Amino acid sequence: MSKPLYQVIYEELKQQIESGVVSLNETLPTEKELSTSYKVSTITVKKALDLLKEEGYILRKPRKGSVVINNKKTDISPKKLIVGLIITNFTDFFGAQILRSILKTNEEAIHFIVKISYGDPETENRLIQELVEMGIQGLVLLPTSSEYTSPKILELISKNFPIVVIDRLMANLPICSVQTDSFSAAKELTSYLFAKGHEKLGLITSDSSVSTIDERVNGFLAAHVDENRAVSQNQILSMIDSVVPNSSRSIEDDVKLIISFLEENTQITALFTTEYNIALLAKSAIEKIGKRVPQDYSVVCFDHPTVNIFDLNAFVFTHIKQNQTAIGQKAVEVLLQKIADPEAIEKINLGYRLIEGDSVVSKTH
Repeated sequence: MSKPLYQVIYEELKQQIESGVVSLNETLPTEKELSTSYKVSTITVKKALDLLKEEGYILRKPRKGSVVINNKKTDISPKKLIVGLIITNFTDFFGAQILRSILKTNEEAIHFIVKISYGDPETENRLIQELVEMGIQGLVLLPTSSEYTSPKILELISKNFPIVVIDRLMANLPICSVQTDSFSAAKELTSYLFAKGHEKLGLITSDSSVSTIDERVNGFLAAHVDENRAVSQNQILSMIDSVVPNSSRSIEDDVKLIISFLEENTQITALFTTEYNIALLAKSAIEKIGKRVPQDYSVVCFDHPTVNIFDLNAFVFTHIKQNQTAIGQKAVEVLLQKIADPEAIEKINLGYRLIEGDSVVSKTH
């Protein structure tokens, strides 16, 4: 099937421009001259010239004609940056708002390709490789671990490739990061329980190898030091696994672990849990032994789902609320700074709020 005449004229004129036969700032023959030369109508010529204009080769000026402004194909609309975004997973209490915030920030200038690693290091490494092969110009990453760094990440760091890590510190690596100040938040949340009259606190956490969890544990311990209160390893249960992505541990088994922990530590009156799902497990364990929250045990945590305003009986844990919108926005901002200045390294700790809920009561002496 033969090409339309306007397409033939367009391609010939484009070839003349790109080869230099027609120079920059030179004016093409008029529509009438071209229609006579090619023995076609001026309408056909106009369609060919319109194509050249759309592709950025010419500028059509009244009374002056078609002036060559570029001698190679250009896209006159600004191209979006292509950025990869890899997260372990997201839920309605942590991650979903960060994801929305990242995708919304500078959306007119950035196209994000989103991948989920489900907490598996091998999957994370493969996804990074795939995104790099797709030609991404930057990467926002919620890593599976703070102890293990994928080989692909180390390779990209060595090349000063623009990467921003969220919700992890990665302190020993020259990499940009954005996270909540988990240490200070945990310290404040622990001090809050002391202020409510609780003498002996229990800490329940996962065995996840991420810096965020470590900072929360350290904040809990630091509050004890500041208050000149003793704390022993017996007060810490760090074996909860069902909340970790790809875990094979059943929820029921973790509830049993918490029940055993409570039975072995009868002086504990309040539980500091490092995440919302662990707070739910703790509440289930407490109820299974015939006790109640907060009457018998106070429970606090990090993060919480947004409560439906029509759920008048909703139970809200006293918790640390991270500014997930700011985490997303700052991650994009830091990434753009890193793209502009590949040598820049910025590690940012953001603020938080302590939200009082229904899970803590004052303990009378």
